[in-house]
Amino acid sequence: MSHVDAATIIDLVEQRMPESARETYQQHLAACQHCGEEYDFWWTFLSGLGPSRLTDAPNDLIDECIAMFPKTKRPFAGFQRARILFDSFRQPLPAMGMRGGSADSRRLVIRVDDLDVHIRISGKQYCRTIQGQLLFLDSKELIDDAQISLCILGRANQLTSTNTYGEFRFDGVPGGPAYFLINLSSQGRIAQFSIKEDSDAIQC
Repeated sequence: MSHVDAATIIDLVEQRMPESARETYQQHLAACQHCGEEYDFWWTFLSGLGPSRLTDAPNDLIDECIAMFPKTKRPFAGFQRARILFDSFRQPLPAMGMRGGSADSRRLVIRVDDLDVHIRISGKQYCRTIQGQLLFLDSKELIDDAQISLCILGRANQLTSTNTYGEFRFDGVPGGPAYFLINLSSQGRIAQFSIKEDSDAIQC
């Protein structure tokens, strides 16, 4: 008999071979040093892959270990779509009870789930100032250090963060549609929307 291949030896170790064939191979393994060493190798290797005898730690010990570390942040919930609640280009300013503004400024309120984004756009067409504030609905929680990215097509992105009152500001913003990306890392959420200059072409 020629040397026994590895697949057959594995069947022998795992006892998946009929008894009649097993006796023949065992006689060969006893007489052939090469195959005997091969069998010993696979027996040692496969024995090490057996089920672990370890037991689970006690539940109270697991709880103590978990308590040693801060709670993880809520998993990222994905992009949240926005809708416009108010636009001074479309509605009279008093309709929302907002503070007055100059005729050359535009005010908007954009809602993303339980978040309101108040925005004021003022200044000349080629050099605008965009001021805003993030506010949660029915909550006194302040939005501190949210990351906000502003993109004007063909221009480098501008980045800023909200202060302790959820306020933010961009200066020297050129004309064109303004694309906002608000990263609420503490909430595991990202809001995105765009504001076009034509009141009939506003997108969220």
